[in-house]
Amino acid sequence: MPGANRLIAWGSVFILLVFSGCNREAGRNGSALYILWADWEPARTLQALAEEYTRETGVEVKVVRKSWDGAFTEAAFTEFRNRDDNYDIIIGDSQWLGLGVVGGHYLELTDWMPAHIPMEDIVPQALLWYSEWPQGSRRYFAIPCQADAMGWVYRRDLFESETHRRAFAGFLEQRGIPDFPLGVPQTWEQLEWIAAYFQDKVPGMHGIAMPTSRKYDMITMSYEQLLWAFGGDFGDYRRNRATFQSPEAVEALQFFNDLLKSSSPGGRNLGFGDVTAQMLSGRVAMACNFFAFFPALVNPATNPDYYDKLGFFNAPAHVDRNGVKRRATSLGGQGMSVNAHISPARQARAKAFMQWFSSRDIQQKWALKGGISANQEVLQSPDFLTALPYNSLFEEAFGLMKDFWSTPEFGALLEVTQREICAAIQRDKAPLDAVKAIQTEHERILHERRWKL
Repeated sequence: MPGANRLIAWGSVFILLVFSGCNREAGRNGSALYILWADWEPARTLQALAEEYTRETGVEVKVVRKSWDGAFTEAAFTEFRNRDDNYDIIIGDSQWLGLGVVGGHYLELTDWMPAHIPMEDIVPQALLWYSEWPQGSRRYFAIPCQADAMGWVYRRDLFESETHRRAFAGFLEQRGIPDFPLGVPQTWEQLEWIAAYFQDKVPGMHGIAMPTSRKYDMITMSYEQLLWAFGGDFGDYRRNRATFQSPEAVEALQFFNDLLKSSSPGGRNLGFGDVTAQMLSGRVAMACNFFAFFPALVNPATNPDYYDKLGFFNAPAHVDRNGVKRRATSLGGQGMSVNAHISPARQARAKAFMQWFSSRDIQQKWALKGGISANQEVLQSPDFLTALPYNSLFEEAFGLMKDFWSTPEFGALLEVTQREICAAIQRDKAPLDAVKAIQTEHERILHERRWKL
């Protein structure tokens, strides 16, 4: 719309927000607690769990869910830009932590947490990634909410089939590949050959499905597992220096490109939900996604044909030319932060809920309902380990987790990475050129320090 009209429109919106904010403040005192999160199963689980809090305290909790495809990010960043008070608690991605802190949008909890949260019970890596910024500062701005990482699911019934095992051995022999059994891949190279077998030799099947969409952070989360396993990195996070351009980053991107030859025709543009849908269809042998998307796969109601025919594993390793073995997985999950722009009374109400949520008993219930706790005792409890077939993988996964930049410039850094990796796997740009472009743009962004929220 023209500039003058845009100013008038935004002025009207501002007035509306001011008055609705006043009314909302009056209406919420002693009543509802509003939480912003993504629209996915963990948010629905939190809403169900919060009903118990309402029964205990009389405080109604409303989890407002927004789509991962962009609505969630836009809602949170609009809240930041306008310094709004629409939400009492924001369950933001780990990568937003620097932006939320430097922008003054997350309330500091450094003094409050040790007095009200069982810090010694939390997995140290979870505190590091979800709560602390800058890392190593021991300053806290969130409590761990949903721990998560990327993992793999596979069709166990196919892998255990003697027919497929014999055929796979012949497939390798014909190509002069050293024999290894059809089973959980130990290396990325083994995973690539298994995917190729199902893609090429099993009618109606595809080898893999991975998040590859340009939306939000999807393709970056898939690629960075390979980046780290091959020995590359985005940069020196403590010194804010980009170190992405390397032979390892190029090799990892080329490998990623080759791996996707074993995906479906639309496999180079899949969102998180699309990956789940492909696995539910029964036409994919292996899929990579965040663990928080796996409940639908093991639920008889949503996956009646294959829920009991699946197996799970953590990211495989890569062994380089010097014999160095590396494994890493993409950190997922979110911390629960108090909106710094709400009144002190609402901040106190938000903290009370977070204290309740962090207690040992509630964390146990959260985990048994399908949430992923960062409480060490809960993670090691027999009830949790046997509740879902992939829960036993989390202890190892915490040791493999790495993350993208969580600096205030996160959004600009991610936009470049998404664009260039997508260009490479869509074959619009050579991997080397994509890597060079990411390095150049990341250096510029970090030098200019252009965060705006």
